[in-house]
Amino acid sequence: MRLSRIATIIPDAPAIHPAVALRRYALLDKGSYRYAADISAPAGALALAQTTTSRALRIASTRLLHLEPGDYLLAHHDPLHADHRVDLIYDLSPSPAPCEVRYRRGRGAVFFVFPCTPGAACIVERDPTTQSYHTYVSKLHAGASIVRLVVQLVDA
Repeated sequence: MRLSRIATIIPDAPAIHPAVALRRYALLDKGSYRYAADISAPAGALALAQTTTSRALRIASTRLLHLEPGDYLLAHHDPLHADHRVDLIYDLSPSPAPCEVRYRRGRGAVFFVFPCTPGAACIVERDPTTQSYHTYVSKLHAGASIVRLVVQLVDA
């Protein structure tokens, strides 16, 4: 059994915010946010993930997420997978805000946190029990805007 070993932040990983139409996801028991699915991954995304993990990968899916005050994504929104996927998340937010991406294994304690850090990215190798969630954006932070491009990769 292959255990995931990488969970890291890349401080300078610029990506361009794609101009796409966003839809509202509002199944409140799972999350509330705006998103666009299946958009183009940034140039260099695949190479960055492959170099960091030393794995031959291919892009399985992409999603642009936009969270504003009152928005969130719960852990049970994140489906479990039988394989060892890799998440590459670009933070495209215009400015820092109090909203993190948290990873946990087996419904246990959080093992990795990616704070809202515009211009940065994180790469996390997931095992079949890993789930992630995006924390609640407090309504006390009027004008907060969190934009993340989530690229999920699988073995090639």
